[in-house]
Amino acid sequence: MRIPLYLMAPVLLAAACSSAPSGLSKEEESFVATADSTNLSKDIAALNSPSRKRVRTADVRCRVSNVFNSLSVLEHTVIGVEGMIAESTMHNDVAMTQDVPYSADSLKRIQLYTPVANLTLRVPVASLDSIVHTLTSMATFIDYRTLKEEDKTLLYLSNSLKNDAPAPAALKPTPKGTALDVATYQDQRYDEGTDRRIANLAILDDVHYATFSVQLFQPQQADIQVIVNPDKVTRAGFGTRIVTALLSGTETLSNLFVFLLSCWPFLVVLVAGWFGYRRMIVKS
Repeated sequence: MRIPLYLMAPVLLAAACSSAPSGLSKEEESFVATADSTNLSKDIAALNSPSRKRVRTADVRCRVSNVFNSLSVLEHTVIGVEGMIAESTMHNDVAMTQDVPYSADSLKRIQLYTPVANLTLRVPVASLDSIVHTLTSMATFIDYRTLKEEDKTLLYLSNSLKNDAPAPAALKPTPKGTALDVATYQDQRYDEGTDRRIANLAILDDVHYATFSVQLFQPQQADIQVIVNPDKVTRAGFGTRIVTALLSGTETLSNLFVFLLSCWPFLVVLVAGWFGYRRMIVKS
């Protein structure tokens, strides 16, 4: 008995999916399995229950006496508690640049600037308070400080329960549904389940590692340096300037002469009008 091809396609597809290797080690499979875990303690109703998925973040902007030194201390402290420096940048906000005379052939350039540093840190939750305390102890002025804690327990449970729900019975091809429709449905279901697992793993990562955003700045500084006066350096010598002036005057005179020559029709009309006017006066 020969089985129709359209009935064999879903069977072969299911067999291929079940027999395909996951490509994950046992440790990785154990880690991924936590994304679908719904084994939460019964004390989830308690606000401070350890089973809750609480995500902590902190945001601080403060002034320090020396941005570079404070930045180095903060980075070493984070590394010491096995955290991660996601981003660390330092730059100068220039407020004004002015050049003033200094000597016959030099200028004094005065530049006012403010050193600024921005950091994004990933810190173990247990060490977040100590890191914040380390920063605030170095601050001379705190512009703002924000500590935030967000509960994502319900979102985590929603994703886990959707993935734990039993899959519907395998679709059978119908006159309106082909084997391609079945394969498309299964692919979509797999992608949605994977996205929920990744979202839960991201929640677990945020639960264990808090995000700490920091901006450091210090009082305005002045950078003063003596530079060459470009006008003095690039100015031609006295003899060269005399020759240049003579050539420029000659060229101006020649241009004027050429311009007057180009106006000869107007001169002819003017002379003819003058003689005509004189003749009219004589006749009268």
